[in-house]
Amino acid sequence: MVGYTIRIKEKNQNKTNIENLKKRNDELGLLSNSLEDMTNELQKRVTHAENFSTDLVHEIRNPLASLKSASEILQDTNDPDQRSRLLNILSHDVQRIERLITDYSQMLKDEVALSKEKMQKINIEPIIQSVVDDYNNIHEVKKSIKIKYENDGKNKYFINGIENRIEQIIANLLDNSISFSKNESSIFVSVSVNSDKKISLKIVDEGEGFKEKDTSRIFNRFYSNRPEKFGEHSGLGLNIVKNLVDLHDGEIVASNRPDGNGAIIEIKFPSI
Repeated sequence: MVGYTIRIKEKNQNKTNIENLKKRNDELGLLSNSLEDMTNELQKRVTHAENFSTDLVHEIRNPLASLKSASEILQDTNDPDQRSRLLNILSHDVQRIERLITDYSQMLKDEVALSKEKMQKINIEPIIQSVVDDYNNIHEVKKSIKIKYENDGKNKYFINGIENRIEQIIANLLDNSISFSKNESSIFVSVSVNSDKKISLKIVDEGEGFKEKDTSRIFNRFYSNRPEKFGEHSGLGLNIVKNLVDLHDGEIVASNRPDGNGAIIEIKFPSI
């Protein structure tokens, strides 16, 4: 076992005899299994962090290259129209980098916090109602967007979850819907108990809908199909939502409205 820990410390990939120790039916066997599980989990976290950092560097390089080109051209032009276009590009690129760093920082904080937070039995209906009310107070004035909420009258929508993470899921999805919605449009939020006894949360907007045939791709980290106002999106928001839904043993599905006038996001949580 000492040899195993030394190999881990030295990042040595050679096999050890810990497999024999794991077969023991005593404390040493239990300790060996626990040690290997802990090592595998740490290795997964290291790989995840390395991959994420590589992706983040790649994502930041794109707006940085655009910033560099636009600033160089800006110095050499006196055309008012061109200068205006270049300044818009600079503004968008700065927003994009700022949003990337902000969302990345939030993801790191979330990972630390999630390791300390405990699941408990919660009713998500008042949580949804509270978030919707908050957003209506902001965006009904700001963009004349009305968020309409309803439930199927069951009154009990209990899941095993973390209250502030449910708030985060709803807020991120509403932010996303609002960013794609036109002024004076509506967003519809509903919660119900479906035939499988799962809690179904739906957010339906009147925006552009999804251009992708495979809508599951929108939940990928740093998904590259950006809207025109790409500074408003880091490519991490929906990935964060997907990770939080997975944490609650739920499933999330994106689709277009049958009438073609917007998008639908549905989350299904196991009920308790």
